[in-house]
Amino acid sequence: MSKFIYLLICFFMDLILSHIFPIDYALYRLNFIPHVGLIGLMLVAREMDLGTALIIAFGFGLFVDLTHYGYFMMNAFVFTLTIWVLRQWSNQVNESIIELLVLGVLTIFVKELLIFSILHLFSLSHIRFLVWFSHWQFLSLLGNLPLMALAIYGYHLLEGFLSNKDRRRRQGEKTLWMKMLNPYE
Repeated sequence: MSKFIYLLICFFMDLILSHIFPIDYALYRLNFIPHVGLIGLMLVAREMDLGTALIIAFGFGLFVDLTHYGYFMMNAFVFTLTIWVLRQWSNQVNESIIELLVLGVLTIFVKELLIFSILHLFSLSHIRFLVWFSHWQFLSLLGNLPLMALAIYGYHLLEGFLSNKDRRRRQGEKTLWMKMLNPYE
């Protein structure tokens, strides 16, 4: 339940940041697209089984579809596919901050590349790859680095809180655990 609240806070931060930094569809300036929710989803999904992670990714993608302007069900599909790709890479990544930042950058890039590919596949966009990367991706990837570090720090705080809560619960059951450790006494 606390991880679900963490995800809601991350996606709420996305909503606030997307209103502070609106998207310029005319491409007169660089665009910053916040991805704190996707990074939070990436961190939570790494510790879940694949089926649950994909269902949660689909649900939060649907949430993004309902709260942002765009094509309906595109984010639900893209979030699900991104989390699936992430889970394939996640086995080779440790818990260091640098590796999680690199994984976060790759997650954002894969998500945006999937959206770019889908729009081109269905002829909904005719923007060139270099224009898309320079106006949509470049600032988003750089601007999300401090937000990723903040999301990773918040997730580690949440994990520490849950670990302490579990340790305190087990300390209250100390005599029962001691009997189970040595049943021959």
